[in-house]
Amino acid sequence: MAGFRRPADRNRRAERQCPYDRKQRLRAAPGTHRRMPREAVPLDRLRSPELQGRRQAGLRAQRNRPETRNPRNRPGAGEPFEMKRLFAGIAVLLALASAATVMSLRSRSGRPEIVWTAGLSQDRVEQAALFHEWLRNEGYVDENGELLFTLRLEAADNQSTLIQAVSGVAGDLIDHVPVSRFAPMGVLEDITEFAAENGLDPARNYPGAASLLTSGGRQYAFPCNLAARGLLVNLDTFVEYGVEPPPEEWTPEEFERIGLEFTRRANAGKARQEVFFAGPMPGMILPLARSLGGDVFNETMTASALASPAFEKALSLYCRWSGELKLIPDASDIASESADSSSANGEATPQLMRGRYGMILTGRYVNMDLRRSPRGTFRYGFVQFPEYGFKNTELTVRCTSIYKGSKHKEFAKIFLKFLAGRDYNELLIRSSDGLPPNPAWAKENPAFHTPPERPFEGKLHTNELKWALAIGIPESRSPFYPLNDNKINYARQKVENKLASVPEALRLAADAIDHSIRAAVEGTPSLREPYRQACELQKKIDARKAAGEKIPAAWISNPFFLSYYRSKGMLAE
Repeated sequence: MAGFRRPADRNRRAERQCPYDRKQRLRAAPGTHRRMPREAVPLDRLRSPELQGRRQAGLRAQRNRPETRNPRNRPGAGEPFEMKRLFAGIAVLLALASAATVMSLRSRSGRPEIVWTAGLSQDRVEQAALFHEWLRNEGYVDENGELLFTLRLEAADNQSTLIQAVSGVAGDLIDHVPVSRFAPMGVLEDITEFAAENGLDPARNYPGAASLLTSGGRQYAFPCNLAARGLLVNLDTFVEYGVEPPPEEWTPEEFERIGLEFTRRANAGKARQEVFFAGPMPGMILPLARSLGGDVFNETMTASALASPAFEKALSLYCRWSGELKLIPDASDIASESADSSSANGEATPQLMRGRYGMILTGRYVNMDLRRSPRGTFRYGFVQFPEYGFKNTELTVRCTSIYKGSKHKEFAKIFLKFLAGRDYNELLIRSSDGLPPNPAWAKENPAFHTPPERPFEGKLHTNELKWALAIGIPESRSPFYPLNDNKINYARQKVENKLASVPEALRLAADAIDHSIRAAVEGTPSLREPYRQACELQKKIDARKAAGEKIPAAWISNPFFLSYYRSKGMLAE
């Protein structure tokens, strides 16, 4: 055909014009990746008997070549095959060597190993090493001086740990365990008697933490560390602006008055607000509502109690401080900050050090950031949340349980004794990684109250321990509510985004919790009878409250209402 150019000619021309890699050659000569341009060959010619016959003859000739009949005859064709055989042989040898090594070590030592699913952070690695040292010092060795058993760390989250536990393959020790959720499933070992015999029961340590360690009156866990958070104040920032720092206990009215004076002075002469009285702290809404007698759940934790005057007051105040008065940054203010996700408090700790926040919500674990900071030090103040009549703070616990299916339960119990012992508690005191699980090692310990060479840390350590023992109350966790979300932030965001009023937002949050409770009870046969019995008790409690009568303490499972009613003289004990 006139003007027809063979594809091979076009390819050669493209290679001369662009001597780079294949992809660039294809870009330089579009269409050359096709063996025959579709528009260059008429369709009737492609289908002609002559062309088809020539194509079949060429294929037969190619098949008859020696190198085609035997692929190994091709130049270099056997190399990949031989390499595969070589790599396969190496893999087999390595597997055999590994198996021989493991069998040799087992036959030489014969030591069992317990697994602690606590994560692989540097802190956990140090704690595991200290445990091995403690074992040796305590005499847990054989006649040859070798440890009777060892501890191995594994990483896992609550969801994967739960799946492993119900499947029968969990680690011997489960860390970060939500006892109220795991214990009813029968996957945790009951340690009640062991704990009482060895001083590990809540009554001899942190009585307020009992609801986080027990279920149905039985103990299933022991703490690794605890926290009773408050407000950490940068005293140097208050001095800089000539404002008197807040007292250790204060009211919401005092919070607002001091906060307005602080922000006025700190932002004087500035085009926009750069300094806030406090960092974002929606976590204060719960203790503020509790100071008025409200809680997320009712007394038997069979239904939500969010839609109450106490929470309406607390949520309204927080939204006023954040949105209207700008004492606390809102979402748009936070978005403009340079976040530091490596901090234990997110962006809050760096902003406190820079003087952009006057205070933040945290605990003594904040020192794991502050002691590493290159920004230097400042003088600490540590005060309670602004509250009304019933003083309280939320007590949190990171605890460890023994897996019910463990084959080494006795060794796992030795680890719990280590958590209550001097070595581990002094490690936490030095590192400031929360409160030590056994407060006896901290109460009269000067190194805890005033760490050497750190007098600027003030009463941070003393106050947190005092509050944990005196006013610390855990967040109520219903056994009938499967989610780890109290919906307070859900309601707050509804209000801040102008999607609902405060009462409407709280009602929506309460409805969401109640819906989840109903779904969980309907879908879990083992919950139906306990739920029915708890609902019957709730009716009796409501009747006694209406009549002004005292309520038997045994009827109440919510730890907050036990403390609150006891302080009001409303319990029959």
